[in-house]
Amino acid sequence: MNPLEIFRYAFEALRERRTRSILTILMVLIGAALMTALNGMNAGMENFVLSSFSSLSPNSLIVVPGTSSVTLDAHDVTLLKKVSGVDDAVPFIQGAAVLRSGVKTLRVMVAGFDQSKINLLYPTAELEEGAFISPYDSTGMVLGSKVAMPPGEARPFAWVGKVVTAEYEQTSIGPTGQIKREAVKRSFVVKGVLKYTGAPGFANVDRSALISLQAANSLFKRGSHYDGITVITASSDLNSEVEKEILKLYSGNVMVISPKAIVQVIEKTMAGFSTFTVSIAMVSLMVAAVGIITTLFTSVMERTREIGLLKALGFKNWHVLIMFLSEALIVGIIGGGLGLAAGYFGAHLLLMKPIQFGPRAAFIQPLFEVESLVFVWLFTLAISLLAGFYPAWRASKLNPVEALRKE
Repeated sequence: MNPLEIFRYAFEALRERRTRSILTILMVLIGAALMTALNGMNAGMENFVLSSFSSLSPNSLIVVPGTSSVTLDAHDVTLLKKVSGVDDAVPFIQGAAVLRSGVKTLRVMVAGFDQSKINLLYPTAELEEGAFISPYDSTGMVLGSKVAMPPGEARPFAWVGKVVTAEYEQTSIGPTGQIKREAVKRSFVVKGVLKYTGAPGFANVDRSALISLQAANSLFKRGSHYDGITVITASSDLNSEVEKEILKLYSGNVMVISPKAIVQVIEKTMAGFSTFTVSIAMVSLMVAAVGIITTLFTSVMERTREIGLLKALGFKNWHVLIMFLSEALIVGIIGGGLGLAAGYFGAHLLLMKPIQFGPRAAFIQPLFEVESLVFVWLFTLAISLLAGFYPAWRASKLNPVEALRKE
């Protein structure tokens, strides 16, 4: 008997025990579906997070004071530009404020820097309308896309040409120790609106209002001191060396934040999380393997006389071995194939609704790679064959004379 006939015989044997076979296939299907869905959703989440950080310049380092005794000013900008491997240094001043447009109000981050260098900080930044403002413009403002048109709103908050007011409360301590609160207000003219960039939380230009460095210094009363300086390196490969040089220059009294380093940490975290979740799915496949062992072992016990008869008719040990392994393989093929389909559509179904990230909602698209799908399917087949090996081996070793005596 050739292998194809043995395979057909194994399929008929599974059909005869339809209910038990369906339940076993269902166990394999659930395990394969879980692995497929979790792989796709993890890859989609990682792609979403990394694409968000891709809106930041990878060859940038953000230098901020590490202690209250350290201040950054124009002298520090000149100093940082002289560091080996540094192409440019862009100072910035930022602060939270309430933006008022007519009767509407919106709490935003107001950031001041030289907007002629915006693409050094945000490579994907583009204007939807209007223009960027000059370094000496004290009244112009550029709005992020989510400020100009807040999510969920039917009408824009502000547009090019609209006059808006930025206001915040400044707290200070008087000479006698009493706390003084002063309301600070200043009017600006919207001169530009940015396209959506997708920049992440700590540098979310989409929810910011951008003004000149000079205007920010006056608005937040910084006294020509900067909140931080963004250092642009010649290459992202030099980030680590430049960071060490800056820390050495300031004797460790400043903090250096690297978007590239943040991305690397996220990649490691996502990889660990993915391994953890897929391991959970593998446990369900192990449970399915126990089901296969139980099904085939029970089948061997029930078909002892049949096996004895087949051997009496000329079946060799390897024929019987292949026949029972074929049953396990069929369970793996059907369960694994249906599991891939169920996992693929299940992942899309689970991520149909947007996921909330604080005030921001985002659609995450599951990402399926051919290599990962093939791996899940082959892994399912391997588990099925391993699970079926012992029952198949037991069946092949049955003595035909003793098997024919069984009632």
